[in-house]
Order: sequence, then structure tokens, then C-alpha cells
Amino acid sequence: MSIINVLDFKTANLIAAGEVVERPASVVKELVENSIDAGAKKVTVEIRGGGISMIRVSDDGCGMSEDDLPRCILRHATSKISTGDDLAAISTLGFRGEALAATAAVSRMKIVSKRRTDTTGHSINVTYGVCSKVAEAGCADGTVVTVSELFSNVPARRKFLKQDRTEAAAVASVCEKLALSSLDVSLTLISDGVRRFGTAGDGELKNAVYAVYGRQFAAELIEIHGESDGISVTGAVCSPIMSRTNRAMELFFINGRSVRSGVISSALEQALVSFIPAEKFPAAFLFLTVHPASVDVNVHPAKTEVKFSSDRPVFDAVYYAVKACVFSGQRPELPIAESRISPFVPVTDEYTKTEVKQITAFDKKPDIKPFTPPVSEVERVDTVSDVHAPSFAEQGEPVNVHTSDLYGEPRPAEAEATTLEPQTEWRYIGEAFDTYLFVEQGDDVLIIDKHAAHERIRFETLKKAMKERSAAYQMRMLPITLPVTPQEADIAETYREELAATGFGYELSGGEIDIDQTPANLDDNEAKELFAGMLAELADNGAAPEHQKEALFERALYQVCCKGAIKGGDKNDEEAIKALLAELFAHPEITYCPHGRPVAFRMSRAAMERRFGRT
Repeated sequence: MSIINVLDFKTANLIAAGEVVERPASVVKELVENSIDAGAKKVTVEIRGGGISMIRVSDDGCGMSEDDLPRCILRHATSKISTGDDLAAISTLGFRGEALAATAAVSRMKIVSKRRTDTTGHSINVTYGVCSKVAEAGCADGTVVTVSELFSNVPARRKFLKQDRTEAAAVASVCEKLALSSLDVSLTLISDGVRRFGTAGDGELKNAVYAVYGRQFAAELIEIHGESDGISVTGAVCSPIMSRTNRAMELFFINGRSVRSGVISSALEQALVSFIPAEKFPAAFLFLTVHPASVDVNVHPAKTEVKFSSDRPVFDAVYYAVKACVFSGQRPELPIAESRISPFVPVTDEYTKTEVKQITAFDKKPDIKPFTPPVSEVERVDTVSDVHAPSFAEQGEPVNVHTSDLYGEPRPAEAEATTLEPQTEWRYIGEAFDTYLFVEQGDDVLIIDKHAAHERIRFETLKKAMKERSAAYQMRMLPITLPVTPQEADIAETYREELAATGFGYELSGGEIDIDQTPANLDDNEAKELFAGMLAELADNGAAPEHQKEALFERALYQVCCKGAIKGGDKNDEEAIKALLAELFAHPEITYCPHGRPVAFRMSRAAMERRFGRT
């Protein structure tokens, strides 16, 4: 008996649909690309429920005839190519002949179309791949494709779709790239009856960037133009003030197609290595025109990945074009940090200042709990070695805690848990280089990195506060304004509760976010960079399952605690240093800072005496 099955037409169509139609954004991309290939100068995208309920793409392109309507939903039916030789030099956005067929197989679809030479238009309805008869319809020149109930016949696929807001953001991201890829096409996006953006279609990059990403992005554009080895490079790079924490705003277009390319990205970043701040990435819009035969777009059904016949000419063309234009005049300088303005504190009738409540590392007195001392089977050595310096789980007032059990002689592995004795004495000796603290404790001298210690203390406090929704924060008299993309704005709205748990409060206003509340002890620039970094990370990972959110926000807290901690080189008064040390000794579980660096080292008295020849 044969074990090989020949799949029926319906099943084969469903499998093909899974390769081409991943989510509503995939449908929008394919339909708009068809409109652009049809010569449309005006395209309108309407979605409801993130595109799951309804997608409608209307254009004023060439339209289709009565005979073409039933053919366009057949697999491998296309007007773009006719033979295999055409694949060697593809000049259109679509060419596979799979998009309409795949979409029709997993939705209810209606197509209404009219050519300019016809006196009337025609329509056709397709229900999960089954086509109705063609009927006459009154309509304007062009084509209107309406897709509804996406994946309703494939429940297994539908359940993997995200929330409507997330799917709508993905559609917006696709439309933004399509709007920039064809500057001579006016593209409008309407989501749930609200007009998200609309481009003029006048061929001007600056106007399109303004319409899609806002005034500030458009104002910071530096024009790029160059040509090398037959490869033309045009577009723009934004000034350093608009640099990002990820590559989300590195947008590349090859022959009018939005693509991802490691070669172009590497060339761009290397050209701007002394222009963009370290650990930041540029915002750029680069358009490459290459001979169709030298680039292969037939790599993946989504057509966002391309291969070049040779990477080197592409790298050189981008590198030299960007470098020549950006550095041709006086290089723009990074903006000077604004002076810090303390939060406004009103004066009461009693002429006393209203108390501003800020949770610090020393607000609560810790409960001294039993602990298991660290076990070591290695004897002390004559050189400086790692110390298991204290860590913490909750904040408390300075308490001189005896830690002879912690730093005394090694204990056997079977040592039982004991209670930390609060009477143990330690003595602060001094500070070197405004960074390293020297503490005498028993027969040891501890060398403590004050930044690493305070960073870890803040991290544990913030993590606990985030879980309990009690993060320390400060109000801003003047809001901090952060320009954001539509996707970042959606992320900020979607994760408002989680971001508030880290101490941020803000309001959305067009293409900007006004931050009026920030985590305690951050200046404006630190708070702005932190918030932008968190949005970027959420944009990359925010759609992860619920159980991954905690890890995501812990990574964000690393930045908070690092930026707000005492810095190496800062001058601090002795009382603040002693308070920090008291908190450190109160929590012997601290060993390393959140980035993995040791908090402290120790040197024994015996080792020092041998070093000086006293024994």
C-alpha cells in the first residue's frame, strides 16, 4: 500500500497560503505592491480590527478585464513575467502569482475592477478559494480588493495572531516602508476609521518622511547622493540627534523594493562610525538603483531578503556616498545637554516645602534574616582575591552589621545556616580615585567599587518595586519630549502599565511623547535615553509570550540602575558612603553587579604583613 499522498487542491492552497500570508500585514504588503505594479498614483489602505476583520486596498491603476478577474486568484497566474528567463531581471515588486491565490484561500475576498477603456467595471467574490461568477459593477477606474474574516477557515493559524493593536502596528510599519519605497505614489492608511498618515506622492523624500515619521525626522535629514560601478545611491541620513538604540530606522530600498541587507547596513554604520554616538544606530533612508540582473529578489516568498551577484560594489557605493555627503561640510555636533531643572516644589501657607516622596536605598530598616554563609574550600592566598561582598533584596537604613562569619576563615561544606550578628564592626578607611572604597573589617581590608555596589543595590530595589508597582519616581516641571515613530507610539500605549512600573509617566501627542515622570535620580538626558532604549527593546521583543516579559523588563532595569547609581569619579560625602557600606554589609548575598563585574575584593592582614616582610 502506498504511503505517499497527493494532496487535494484545497489543502495545497492552504499550505501555500501559509508561506505567503503570515498575518494581515503580509496581505497589505502584497495588495499594495500589486497596486504599485499596476501603475497606481493613489493608493488607500483601510483596515479594521488590525486587519483581521477587514482589509481594503483601493487604487487608480490600470484595472483588470472581465476575463482577468477569475484568473488573478489562480496560483501562479501573473501579469509580471511569462517565462523563466524573466526571473533573471525582475523589475516589478510582485512576480510569483501567489499573493491573491494564497489570500483568497484563507479569507472572504471581493475584487472590483475597471479599466479606463471599459464602459463598466466588474466584480467577483471568492470564499475560501471558491470563486463566484463575474458580475458587472459600477466603479471608478482602478481596482478595489476587500479581504475579510482572515484565517476564519484555519483556526490553528488565527489563534497565533496577536492583539488587534499589535497587528495594526505591523500593518502601519509595512505601509510606512511602502510609502517611502514609491515616493511618486500617494499612499493613505486608515485604521478603524482613523487616518494614520497620508503621503503627497510628489516624489520628495522630505515630504514623505514628514508625513510618515513627523516633523523632527524630516528636519534632521542630510541628503545623500552618489554613484559607483553603475550603482546609484540616493536618500538621506538623519543627524546624530535622531540616532536610535537599534537598527529599526535603517531603511533600505533596492529598485523601489524595501529590503533588509547586512551589506548595506554594515557599509552605512562604518561610514558613520565617528558621526553617530557609540552603541547607537543611525536613522537613514537609502535608495539603491542597481541592474536587475545583479540582484536576486527570488530568495524568500516575502521578497524582503535579497542577494547580490557581488557584495563589494554595493558596500563601496553606499560607504563612499554616505561618507562623502555627511562629511562634506562642517560635521554637526551632538546637542549640548540641557541644564538640569529641579522639580518645582510649591511653598505651603506655613512656609515649609511640601515633602516630595522618593524611595531611596535607605528608607526602610531591613529585617535581619538567617542566611547561609558562603562556602569556600580554598585557603586564603597572599594576593588580592574576590570577596563575596554583600547584596540585598530590599532597602534599609544604615545598620552596622557584623560580618565576621562572612569574611572569616573558610567553613566546611556542611556548615549549617546561622543568623547574621548585627554587632559585627567594620571601619571605613577612605576612598581612592573617587571610585574605590577601603574598609577594615576584622583581619581583612575590603576594596569596594562603589558604582558596582550601588548599581546592584538599586537593581534589586527597582526589581522589587516593579513587581509591587512601587517604583521610586520624580515629577518633571517641564516634560521631556521624545520624537517617536508610529510603531514606537503604539508600543508605548500597549505597554503603558509595564513602563509605569519602572517609574515612567507620559502622554502621547502626535509623533511625540511627553515624559512628565521619570525614575528617581535620573537627569533629563539619562531618562530620555533610557525610555527610548526600552521602547526599542519592546519593539523587538514586545510580542513575546507573557512569561518572557519579566526577563525583558529586567534587562531594562539594568539600564535604570546603572544610570542612576553613584558614578566612579563622583565626589560623595562621607555620610553617604557609610550609608552605602552599611546597606552592602546588611545583605551578604551581593557578589556581582548586574553586568557581572565583582563588587569587591579582599586582602588579608597576614598577606599584607608577608608582603612587607613583617613575618
